[in-house]
Amino acid sequence: MFSLGKEIFGLMSDGQKRRFYWLQGLMVFMAVSELVGIASIAPFMALIGNPSILYGDNVLAAIYGLTDINDEQLFIIYVGLGVLLTLLLSSLISMYTTWKLSLFSTKIGTEIASDLYVYYLNQNWLFHSENNSADLTKKIVNETDRMTMQIIMPFMLLNSRLVFGFIISLSLFLYDPVVAVVGLLVFLLAYIALFKNVRKSLNANGQAISESYSTRYRLINEALGGIKDVILLERQKIFIERFDETGRTLAHGLGTNNAISLVPRYAVELLAFGSMIALVLVLLNDYEGDLGKILPALSVYVLAGLKLLPAFQQIYGNLAQIKGALPAYYEIKTDLALAKEWRASSDFSVSELPSLQSGITLKNISFSYPNNNSLAVRNVNTFIPAKQAIGVVGASGSGKSTLVDIILTLISAKGEILVDGVPINDGNKASWRKKIGFVPQSIFLTEGSIAENVAFGVRSKEIDRNKVKVALDLAHLTDTVDKLESGVDTLVGERGVKLSGGQRQRIGIARALYHDAEVIVFDEATSALDGITEKLIMDAINDFSGNKTIIMIAHRLKTVKKCDQILFVDKGSIVDQGTYDDLYSRNQQFRKMADHS
Repeated sequence: MFSLGKEIFGLMSDGQKRRFYWLQGLMVFMAVSELVGIASIAPFMALIGNPSILYGDNVLAAIYGLTDINDEQLFIIYVGLGVLLTLLLSSLISMYTTWKLSLFSTKIGTEIASDLYVYYLNQNWLFHSENNSADLTKKIVNETDRMTMQIIMPFMLLNSRLVFGFIISLSLFLYDPVVAVVGLLVFLLAYIALFKNVRKSLNANGQAISESYSTRYRLINEALGGIKDVILLERQKIFIERFDETGRTLAHGLGTNNAISLVPRYAVELLAFGSMIALVLVLLNDYEGDLGKILPALSVYVLAGLKLLPAFQQIYGNLAQIKGALPAYYEIKTDLALAKEWRASSDFSVSELPSLQSGITLKNISFSYPNNNSLAVRNVNTFIPAKQAIGVVGASGSGKSTLVDIILTLISAKGEILVDGVPINDGNKASWRKKIGFVPQSIFLTEGSIAENVAFGVRSKEIDRNKVKVALDLAHLTDTVDKLESGVDTLVGERGVKLSGGQRQRIGIARALYHDAEVIVFDEATSALDGITEKLIMDAINDFSGNKTIIMIAHRLKTVKKCDQILFVDKGSIVDQGTYDDLYSRNQQFRKMADHS
């Protein structure tokens, strides 16, 4: 448990560590205030049992002598009110400390979730192609929430209860060593025995909970993402059965772990009542039935017990929660460490690239996917002139999409990409990406309006409506949008389900134009469209050809027929390049593809 606390502490920022130290001091102050509250009971009960002590040699007698109160009963009332005020202040301090602890824990939890979110969003395309989005979502949402509510918060409360329990136990030991040692041993041994018996179950249930969340997120993504196929193939029952099955596993794990953390309380309460009866009998025997001596001692033990027993239960319950949620921490432990390393290494100077003038140079570019010995891109050297249309063609699996992903800096490769002779690096990569517009075969659309999707990522109130209209006009969408009742404010539905495929593609083009992209990359952008819609898309592209640098990946070679230059890719290499007519006349493989397109 100490090593876990050390690991969590290592994840904290300097500001969080300062707040943590401040809270530790606050917890000590809370424990002391509760101790003062307990200690104030003893003299009050002694006064109740024997009012004559007001005339003896003690603190209460001294205070009574300093006051103008001559009525013993009135003085006892004032002492009682003083004790009540002390307990009230102690309770208020405890409530404030608990509130600050909870607030601190939840803030750390949300910051951990933000760290993961930022880290994932800043990873390259290769990372996302190898990691399931449902698993990443689960880590950001569920596992960080479990870590917050079932590890960090219990850990902070555990610390506060340990500090409190130690101070109260030490005070009891000073008051009566024998009773303190015997009582503490009885309850500690009981809780230790209970925890040893259940810790394996807690860990197993915690692992089952993590696996259930993963499966449920994946089932939700698959079923709702492929809802057309689910409906047409009548697969609802299969997905529902699998979802319900994971639900039963999840419910059993959560319920069992929760019960394990709460049930021991009832057994220990029985033990506490038995111990209290035994203590009363011992006190009656020791003080020969003298209530004036028994009441102060008994009140201290009773109040200390009322404070310590919940503290022991909370310590046990927090340990049980932490043990049950450890699989959640281990799920994100590596990513949290990587996120911390990424933050430390991302502190580099940022530079802006000027407008593209000459062109893009690819120099000795090679790349292979992880766990694959063969090269997907092999020693590519070429130059892409600015403000020209460049086609990239080749058979499926030839490496053309990978090559373009490298140009987009979605993945990192060996070699250099130079823009007007300036190498692309971590410092200017963001500036380069701002100059690029990307239109894939499947355009991602949010369920917002047409304007929000054209200006993707821009806050609604900051969208330049004039730029939206210009972009829609260049993308040949103005006539279509004008016929809609709400115009550019028309909602497109989730993933643009209310639009046709051609309309979605043209919104993708408008998006690139809205952001003033100097380089526009089309990745099979028209391959899934009918001939008429494809012509509309190509007309839109041809309208800004000569003003933008255009890179088009295509299977159908007629799509790239008007390109200024075509790169013919095979087995990861550019095996030929030139105009459509040049390649058709001299390259047999290209001619064969053209004839069958």
